[in-house]
Parts: sequence; structure tokens; C-alpha cells
Amino acid sequence: MPEKAFTDGLARAMSLENSELARNTPSLNYSGYQHGQFWDMRKDDLEGQSSDVISNKEEMHGDLNIILAKINQDKNYQAAFKKIYHSQKTEVWQLQNVLASYIRSLAKFNSGFDEYMRGNKSAMTENQKLGFNLFVGKAQCAICHFVPLFNGTVPPNFKKTEQEILGVAVNAENRTFDNDLGRGKFHETVPSLQHSFKTPTLRNIHKTAPYMHNGGYKTLKEVMNFYNKGGGKAFGFKVENQTLSDAPLQLTNKEIENIIEFMKALNDQ
Repeated sequence: MPEKAFTDGLARAMSLENSELARNTPSLNYSGYQHGQFWDMRKDDLEGQSSDVISNKEEMHGDLNIILAKINQDKNYQAAFKKIYHSQKTEVWQLQNVLASYIRSLAKFNSGFDEYMRGNKSAMTENQKLGFNLFVGKAQCAICHFVPLFNGTVPPNFKKTEQEILGVAVNAENRTFDNDLGRGKFHETVPSLQHSFKTPTLRNIHKTAPYMHNGGYKTLKEVMNFYNKGGGKAFGFKVENQTLSDAPLQLTNKEIENIIEFMKALNDQ
């Protein structure tokens, strides 16, 4: 849904058969600026992401070749693809590329934060400015959510996207550890990747509740409380490879409120 930054607003995505899938739907906005798609980064780019969703039996259970055959029977589509790719016949990679190109176009960079950085000093409130200073300072958010993309793609070269192990629980009660292996599912012999997930963008985060890979945290306040405590280890979970520091951040309620206010400044206009 565009108004939800191209998420669905559900805790976990639903299949076409209306059954609940394993994970929360991440935003498509700014996903083109991440090397590794899906929470577990199983596809390198958006071309691979689109084909995985279309062909996945638990999701759309479709076939790109069947879709392509229909496109090749439509004169309007034929003309449009020929104009773009200068080829006589549309191919699967072209279908993947136009889908990915559309998704890449969803990065607007027109939030209050962007306008402020461009010189409009009235684009952010005083509380949002305080929140940003906490974000890059005491709260340590920018250690994983790198400015200006606010995701795990590392500046200044932007050639690598990082993943983290937070020790996420099944929900904000933080009583039961979520056993989803994340990237570890595809790297069973690599201890450092067990329960690891891509660091998503915080742009438009105020529009994309609920949160975390499992959608178990309903509000940004619940997410901030989890971080403030020190992640899964601080709640007693045995997460030997946790990359998030388990030291309490000691943020006050007012400081948490200001950080959340800052994150609202990352909403596209």
C-alpha cells in the first residue's frame, strides 16, 4: 500500500490462499539501495526479488514464462518493451528489470530530514533535532542504520549491506525468543549468521508498523524499549552471537520520544 510506504500493515504477510507467512512485509521504498533483498538477504538485487516472490509457492505461485507469454501477445506491451530494450522479443530478464526499475523509482528523498539537510532549517522541529543528535549519539542507532540511507548499506561506497543479530523476541513482551534463523537458514555452518537479519531502512518507518522481521512489535516505543534494555541478551535469551550491545542505553522516556519524533522526519512528503 503506497500510503504505508508499500507495506501491508500486517504483522506477517498473507499468501494468496489467505494463510499467514513467516515474516513481516518490508517496505519497498529505498529497497534499491540495499545489497540483499528479503529479511534474510537471499537475493542479491530487486530483479531476483521480484522473480522469487512471483514463483514462490507460498506467495504468488506464478511462472514468469507464463506471464511473459501473455505480455508477448499484447501489442502495447510489445511496443513498450521494444522501445526500451530494442529487441524483437521480450525476455524474462526484461520483465524482471522493468519491475525492479519501478521499485527503484520509489525512493523520493524528500522527507523533512532531507529538506533540512538541503538548507531549510524549518523543515525539522526542535524535538526532531534533539532526536537526531540522540540517534547518532547516546542511542547508538547510527551504528547500524547509516546516514543518509538509514539502513545497513555502508557509506561512503555503498557497496555492502550489513546484517545484525538482535535477539528479537516473538513479541514486545520479550519473554520468548524468536527461533527464525534468518540468513542462518542458508548458512547453517556459519555461527555468526544464525538469527541474523538485514538492517532495514528507517525512512518512512512511522508508516510501516508493526516492526521487526516477525511483526511482533506494534509500536516504535516498543522497539525502542527493546533496544534501550540491551536486546535479547538483556531479556535473558542465550544469543551468543548477538551483534547489538547488551549494555543498557539508559535513555529516558523523553529522549525516546524525541528519537521517535526524529524518525517521523524521515517520512517522505
